[in-house]
Order: sequence, then C-alpha cells, then structure tokens
Amino acid sequence: MKLILEIGNSSTKLAVCNGFKISNINYLENIDNSRFLVNLNNIIKNLVLKKPNINQIVISYVNRKIMSKIKKNIINKFPNLKLNILKEKKYKNFKIKYKNIDSFGSDRFFNCLGARTLNNKTGSIVVDIGTATTFDVISSDFEYLGGLIIPGPLTSFSSLLSNTSMIGKYEPNYKSGILGKSTHDCLSIGFTQGNSKMIESLVLNIVNKYGKSYQTFITGGLTDIFKKYLPKKYIFDKLLTLKGIALYIKNYDDF
Repeated sequence: MKLILEIGNSSTKLAVCNGFKISNINYLENIDNSRFLVNLNNIIKNLVLKKPNINQIVISYVNRKIMSKIKKNIINKFPNLKLNILKEKKYKNFKIKYKNIDSFGSDRFFNCLGARTLNNKTGSIVVDIGTATTFDVISSDFEYLGGLIIPGPLTSFSSLLSNTSMIGKYEPNYKSGILGKSTHDCLSIGFTQGNSKMIESLVLNIVNKYGKSYQTFITGGLTDIFKKYLPKKYIFDKLLTLKGIALYIKNYDDF
C-alpha cells in the first residue's frame, strides 16, 4: 500500500493507493510557509494510522519548489517510509515523441495513462483545467499525437483584473446565461461560458482534424465548476492523474 503525493502548481493532492484503488483523498493549497508542512505532516500521520500497511510515499510533481520542501520534510519526519520520486516519462507501449521530454509535465504524462485505464478502444482527449488548461491527445493505439497549453480560467481572470484599471476587483460567480448586464455578470459569464466554449470548440477541432472517434476526459482542480457547462458526454474525473500514477506503479516491479 502506498501514499501518493501529486504536487501541482497550486495544490498538493494526497491519496492512498492499493493496486488500482484510490482512497482517502486530501487536498492542500500550496503555500510557502511553515503551516503548510504542519498540515502536510498531520495528514500523513493520520493516513498512516488509518492504513498501517502504508510502506512507501510516491511523489509526482510539477512544482519544483514545493516538491523540494516536501521531500526534505518527509526524509526528516518519516524516515521509515520509502520515498520514490517519479521522474521517468516512459511507459511500456506508450509511444510518445515530445521535444525535450523533461519539459513534458508529469501531470500530463500521468493524465494520458489515466485516460488509458478508462478507455483503450478509441483515442482520448484529456483536458486538465487548473492553473493552466492543457490538452493532450492520444490515439487508439496509445500514440501521443500532441497537445495544447493555455492559461487556466482563474489565471486569465486574475490577470485581467490586475491589468485593467476600470474593472475593479471581483470574484467570479457561476452564471449560465449568455449575456450580462453588469460588469460582474459580464466577467462571470465570460469566465464560465468563454472557457467552456473554448474547450468544446478545440475538442471539436481535434476530432475533425483526425477524423476518428475520441473520448474526452475533463480533469483538474476546476473540474467541478466547468462540469455543468460542458457536454454531458465528456467524462469528468478529478482523479485521472492519480489513476495514471496507480497504473504506472502497478506495472513496474521496482515499487
């Protein structure tokens, strides 16, 4: 039994992995202060108490600064747990050609594996909505076809507010209309409808370009917000990255 830490740009996800089963999921906002490590240690201690068979901590990361702090902390605080940091981006029959594979985010890599666990009959389009919105496309024979990286909805929203003097400060509320009659409503509808229609349009362009059937997966921290605005035929799964990590661990003997 293993404890997985998925360190994203904005938050860290902790979960217990037993084969393909993912449980006991916890979230921590990535804040560079001592309280973050206190909260992290408390979560790990509680999970180890609940699951005494945990013998290893496995880390996947895209935030190097937070990873470095967590790694040092775990080595000091939990010396009895084996620590394994996932760096290699190779997996059996996954055919991936990416210029400078080191720059291919581990979250994107494991998203592709996660999609494969749920769909091995058609191609898959994986959309991860977080600090960035990423698209990754794999064919039915598990070949990586390419991807896109776009500023995430909150990233764009925050940038807009900080770079315009007349708009003011707002938090988006989640509107389902098409047009707003106040600045706040216009911003909020732009946030929800603008981003969801962009995602839907890009998915359609990818399908039309490659001319085959694809299953679209939506994952990432903002999944729950955009689930209500995107087509119901999409598969919404916030645990997709963790499922990819579980598949990777399950199929390598050195874990």
